[in-house]
Amino acid sequence: MAWAQRAEVSVGSPFGLQGGLRFPLVPLLLEGRAYGGVGLQALGGGVDLLLKVPLTDLYLGLGGFYGTGKAFSLPQDEAGQGGVRGVFGTWLNLPLPFVGVYLELHPIYYLVPSQDFGLGIALGVSLGF
Repeated sequence: MAWAQRAEVSVGSPFGLQGGLRFPLVPLLLEGRAYGGVGLQALGGGVDLLLKVPLTDLYLGLGGFYGTGKAFSLPQDEAGQGGVRGVFGTWLNLPLPFVGVYLELHPIYYLVPSQDFGLGIALGVSLGF
């Protein structure tokens, strides 16, 4: 927690309700994120590497996750327990000090229990330290 830059809570992919921490890896360019989550069908966690797009509110990333049940994505029939995901995110411009709101799109490749594709979305709130 001492190295974390932001604490986050999000609703959506991959588990329903997630809480996590963002860590600066390369200032103003690369961040890491670790999170855990719980939902109606799954409990799990994951990590992401997030690359900030300079001079914009956009960021791109790649991560992995694993849970005890089906992840929250579409199509739900194809959802698995674990896999890798892309992260396409943007910060929403709200005039709140130390508070950020973000929206993310997650293309997912499930590896466990079978290989398939899915698409998730998440809306989150981030509190800066």
